[in-house]
Amino acid sequence: MASLPGPSSVPYNWQNKATENFSRMCQLIVTICSDLFRDILSHYIPPANLRTELDKNKNKLDKVKSINPQQKRLLYPDPGKASPMAKDLDFSLLYVLIRNICGITPHKNGWGDNIENGDNSIAACIDRIRLQRNLLSGHSKTGSMDTAAFHSTWTVLENSIIEIEKQLTGGDMFKRAVKALYLCELSPASTKRYVEEITLAFKKNTVMKKARLDKVEDQQNSVTQEFRERFEEFETSLLSILQGRLSALNNNIEGRLIGMEQKIEDSVERNE
Repeated sequence: MASLPGPSSVPYNWQNKATENFSRMCQLIVTICSDLFRDILSHYIPPANLRTELDKNKNKLDKVKSINPQQKRLLYPDPGKASPMAKDLDFSLLYVLIRNICGITPHKNGWGDNIENGDNSIAACIDRIRLQRNLLSGHSKTGSMDTAAFHSTWTVLENSIIEIEKQLTGGDMFKRAVKALYLCELSPASTKRYVEEITLAFKKNTVMKKARLDKVEDQQNSVTQEFRERFEEFETSLLSILQGRLSALNNNIEGRLIGMEQKIEDSVERNE
């Protein structure tokens, strides 16, 4: 597990309690939650088998839109480069692998969907941790978290961590680590890298989402343009057909009128 901070020798110079709350929460996610996810991955897929499972599930993972190009290169490096281990994977990539290739039974409403209260399955607890981590993005803009939100989020994370550990190993290592992090003194300097990692991850995610939206918009514009062009072609073709039929109809009517006029003239001549 990543090392936890001890009592800080750096002066306690937080801007306010809210910034300390946010920093402590970032460290919980980046260290303890990520290490727990690594243990989950290694529990279901022994480290020696990870390469085999990644290769076996390549087609499935290629369809996961949340995996960015850098993460794909990490999972499937060029020939001659080292294969990834659990310690090399960040939170988001660990979640993708846990969800897609570990064979864990989804919770009642399915992976990524709403989690029912009282559902303490491993999948439900994993999704709760992921949800709270994603909700943290709303606080990353200000780098602060009020005390009520902090305690509420911390409780959800702590309970989920304890439940997963209880079901997987029956141990209490992560439980003790959460308590130690909650009680220890932190300084802005000691938590800086965890805050930066969380903030950077959310920025990358925002960029990816925008890129996907732009791609969808481009596809929609392309479809709209193609539809417009095809409609114009159809309209031109239809107009040409109608004009041809109208011309034929006019000729037919004109021929009939001429014929009728001729008959009338012939009739008049006979009567004279």
